[in-house]
Amino acid sequence: MFKLKAKVNKETFKLSMKECVKKAWIWDNKENFASAVNWKKDRILEIDADANFDDENEFSDSAESIDIFSAYLNIESLNENEKEEFLKKWNSAWDSETGFDPELFAGETIEDGNAFGEKVREYFDMKNIIANDKRSEKKSTANLDELKFFEAEKKTKELLEENKCEYIYEAAFSFDDEKIRTRCDVLKIKDNKHVEIIEAKATTKVKAEHFFDLMYQVFVLEKCGFIVDDICIAKINSDYVMNSDLIITEKTFGEQAKEFINKLGKIKYEEIKDFVKSDFTVEYDNEPIEVDLNKLIYLDYLTYGKNAKRPTLKDDLKAFREKFDLDQIFMNLSNHLNMKYENGEIPEFLHNKKCTLNYNKDRAGNWDHGFNHDEYDNCFHVMNWFDKDEPGFWNIGKFKRSFKSHVIRNSKSPYFKDYESLFEPSIVLNKKGESFFETNRIAKRMFEVYNLKKQYPEDESKWRVIDLDNLEWINNLLSVYENYPIYMYDFETSKWAIPRFNLVNTYYQTPFQYSIDVIVDNNYDYNKPETMKHYSFLSNEQDTDPRIKFIENFIKDSFKHGPGVYVAYNKSFEQGVLRKLAMMFPKYAKPLAYIIQNTVDLMDFFTSDTKVTGRPAFLIYHPYFKGSYSIKKTQPSLDPSFSYNDLVINKGDKASETFRKFVDGRIPKAAWDLKVKEGMLKYCDRDTLAMVVILKKVKELVEAHNGKN
Repeated sequence: MFKLKAKVNKETFKLSMKECVKKAWIWDNKENFASAVNWKKDRILEIDADANFDDENEFSDSAESIDIFSAYLNIESLNENEKEEFLKKWNSAWDSETGFDPELFAGETIEDGNAFGEKVREYFDMKNIIANDKRSEKKSTANLDELKFFEAEKKTKELLEENKCEYIYEAAFSFDDEKIRTRCDVLKIKDNKHVEIIEAKATTKVKAEHFFDLMYQVFVLEKCGFIVDDICIAKINSDYVMNSDLIITEKTFGEQAKEFINKLGKIKYEEIKDFVKSDFTVEYDNEPIEVDLNKLIYLDYLTYGKNAKRPTLKDDLKAFREKFDLDQIFMNLSNHLNMKYENGEIPEFLHNKKCTLNYNKDRAGNWDHGFNHDEYDNCFHVMNWFDKDEPGFWNIGKFKRSFKSHVIRNSKSPYFKDYESLFEPSIVLNKKGESFFETNRIAKRMFEVYNLKKQYPEDESKWRVIDLDNLEWINNLLSVYENYPIYMYDFETSKWAIPRFNLVNTYYQTPFQYSIDVIVDNNYDYNKPETMKHYSFLSNEQDTDPRIKFIENFIKDSFKHGPGVYVAYNKSFEQGVLRKLAMMFPKYAKPLAYIIQNTVDLMDFFTSDTKVTGRPAFLIYHPYFKGSYSIKKTQPSLDPSFSYNDLVINKGDKASETFRKFVDGRIPKAAWDLKVKEGMLKYCDRDTLAMVVILKKVKELVEAHNGKN
């Protein structure tokens, strides 16, 4: 008999199936989460419950991971307004009918999900109208979105009994005294209790969590006596470009923009000289912004993965159920969730070295347990406490967190300070009996610098911050910066799931702001702004495409002192933005292409390029980088006196969300002009000045070394 001991909500189920039951247990309810917080504070357990990246060094200027756990731990450090905003979202998220979803805690994600859900309902309303034109017995649609769960469940039953609806939005079902319950984004009603489930996701591809989302819904509806004929994901068609006849023939929109630039060939300054010096004006597109639902929405019946021959979601679910008993899985999960902490005792399963109850597929697409069958002690979600701020194995970049967990769990210590070498016998070997670090250049470089710091704690000159074995690489990179002017530039962008302007596709990185610091000669000093030239732009108009004035001002400012060296930090992002601008506004393609083709990456001093040039990682490495090459780590390490701490807006994702709120009308124009605009400008300006700091400090380090020899 199917009987659960504890409620299993959808989000908890998804976390358990895809990742780890320990993570699912923590996020299942406020009480469990509060206990986990206390265990972390008391240095009993280390929680990494909401980490999103396989490698903590993966980052983009346009999208930063939101660490909710750390944010909650440090809530008292927020000012009153930030604290109030955080707690409002926090409490609202816990009130969700399907459970707390860490991925949906970010404001932009919620807004995009709601906006796309509305478009999906409009799409099926349209399908219903078209179908009614061809049938004698007319059908309707019903939206239960505004109803609370028990009201929606009651209304769903009434609508099904009336049998007059073709589609019900947010239909509600429960079983076993509501221990399992779900709402379906779109439920297509057929005869004799046959239905189809369509899950709306503001995404461009089907993901593993979407599969488990549908699995949960199918399970609940079947328990309620329904027959689910088919399941699919209503997703966003990334090839749809608003009000454009552009056809995406390459793999992605970005790849097509890259091909467009390549076809222009090498641009010479003489070709664009007269144009960039002219007083040109970029004209606004006055075409109305109207979304074509048939082009925007794509119904994907195939399961997740990269295999071109992957099965349908329905067949994949069938294959899963042929191997595993869903009743038993739900009961096992319920048993885990029923485990409570008594007298301060931590539930025993939280000490497991492996993630449990999760499921995955092998390369052939066959279902099996996931990490549970892995040869490594790889659960990084909950571990015995260790200090992540102390240099050690956890900080090593390009090193999977599952491997980090295994090394930390099975070696003498998680910290570099307790070893003389990365190849000591007390450090566990991999499954082949070899060192995890034999070919890990980053780990070796980090350990080398830390070990020298340990030997000479007061003499930074002996830490080998400069990789003395690769001075030729460093000098080659620096040689580019001997030519003036040097344009240090940085963008801020916002993105929307539903295209917000013409000539954009979904999640198009829309540039709305830039900062440029121009180094005109060798006498520059970031502490004396007057030794450089500075230009900036911030769009201040609501309901207006910010790219128009962005292009106009950026091109003019980028040639104010003639052609030069253009410098970005993580140039692939800025170049990607410029390529798309060039393709969608071809009249300005050549000057934009010139900047793209002459942009170098300041991050090259820290990142590797082993595939193309063979450049090794961390030519410059300071122990305070802690394995990261983010500008938020590299710049403060090289000059701690220069920081972002005094800024109201001090992160790229916050700037992006703020501008989006302004454009969408959630920040009034008066408030923007009075309070917000200045903070936005200061943040972007600080980014380019931070780049100047890095260049100056790298030059000083090399000059100091050369002076000794």
